[in-house]
Amino acid sequence: MLPTTFRARKIGTIDSQWQAVFDDYWPAYKAWYAQKKRDDINPSALKEGHRQLVTVMPEMQPLYESFREASNDCPVAAQFLTGYQPPAYLVSCSQAVLLNEEPSLIRNYDLSPDLSENLLTQSNWLGQEVIGTNECLWGLDDGMNKSGLVASLTFGGSNKVGKGFGIPFIVRYVLQTCENVKQAIKVLQRVPSHMAYNVTLVDKRGDFATVMLAPDQPANVTRERCITNHQTRITWPQQAVFSRTLERKQFLDKLLASGKMSEQQLREAFLAAPLLSGNYPQQFGTVYTAVYKPVSGTMSYHWPEEKAWKHSFANFRETSKTVSLGKQTNPGKQANLLTAPANLLEHADSNHSLPASTRQQLLQSLVYLPASVVGQPDALEKLKQVLRAENSFSWQDYADQVAQVWHYSVPAD
Repeated sequence: MLPTTFRARKIGTIDSQWQAVFDDYWPAYKAWYAQKKRDDINPSALKEGHRQLVTVMPEMQPLYESFREASNDCPVAAQFLTGYQPPAYLVSCSQAVLLNEEPSLIRNYDLSPDLSENLLTQSNWLGQEVIGTNECLWGLDDGMNKSGLVASLTFGGSNKVGKGFGIPFIVRYVLQTCENVKQAIKVLQRVPSHMAYNVTLVDKRGDFATVMLAPDQPANVTRERCITNHQTRITWPQQAVFSRTLERKQFLDKLLASGKMSEQQLREAFLAAPLLSGNYPQQFGTVYTAVYKPVSGTMSYHWPEEKAWKHSFANFRETSKTVSLGKQTNPGKQANLLTAPANLLEHADSNHSLPASTRQQLLQSLVYLPASVVGQPDALEKLKQVLRAENSFSWQDYADQVAQVWHYSVPAD
């Protein structure tokens, strides 16, 4: 078990309350940023980041200037805080919109608890009150504003990096400046994201959307009520297999298609496999399950066998909570499903023929997978046979056949 502490902070003023956040988290961010960016930290890059921020997110300029002043005008922090062109990063995550008596968004955030800020913040900047999970000092992984809009992110399943802003800064911008899903879609269609991410939106009127962002491509606006870690097709097969994104997406699709899900039932599904991940050693375990309800203005964090941690606009409490991560409420047979060993992710070429040793490792990962838990048992047996016999078998072939095992269609290129 991993004892992990979460904290809740009110951030009304930047010069004192946000500065305390900066003082706590900036040393770790600075080390990470300096290591990843290296020669890209310079006055020219700072100038371009500031120019992009003012051009694309002009409403945020007064906030940025206050952040910069509170960081003692550190030039590295000034560049980092623009949110423009950050280092590449990815998380896992699953999320779904439930449209019952009250619209809600439920999500799992999967990462190492050592890499997560584990910080819930309530801010009141530019006349908009926001509660959300803090990331990158002023960005958000998920959150809700008092106007009744909820936004949450998942990784989009591509290792391509382009020009744009980091997704936590984009989510913050959406919640600072938009009051409903329609407004948020317009923002997401014009703000460039430097990596592929999915942003799921729901508002208090029950409108919802999942917007798929990718560098150098138009935003794809969908009516998906649930999303995991790919978009319209698999483009990074290794990551897809490792994260089990196809399995989780099909599992959520079936739950929502039943039309009989209560909020409690769906929340409990997020607290068990295959949605709940225990992969903490490889930095992709479930850190928290969050539930946002925009009508009542309430949100809560949940963990298996732990008491819920609840907050609201009416009653946001500056408290802390320590939980033990790694518990399973109902792991059952689905705790070890089609998960590729982490070292297999080193094969970067999707179309490269896998060596015999790699095929053998993949085959071993399927040995204890009962045919009764997959969508297509015949496809599972075929996959095993191919791994035993086929020499020219690539990661893309593997991802396509895994999709068939779970009866999930991957569109052709």
